[in-house]
Amino acid sequence: MCDGDRYDDRVTEIVDAALARGYTLAFRQRAGGWEAAWRPTTAEAALTAPPAFAPTRTAAAEQAFAAIQAAA
Repeated sequence: MCDGDRYDDRVTEIVDAALARGYTLAFRQRAGGWEAAWRPTTAEAALTAPPAFAPTRTAAAEQAFAAIQAAA
């Protein structure tokens, strides 16, 4: 991960934690920041919500994971 975000290890931790809860995270750089969207990997994971958007990939990942945790 080379987006200039100092916290790439944190993003990896969040992606791994989301996967453990049944979701994959996908990132896309957009004007003004990063978007983090999630998709279920299991039938039990059924969270449907708009993608998280933040100035950095780390912040977007943290917002996305918070939404996943809140839905659990």
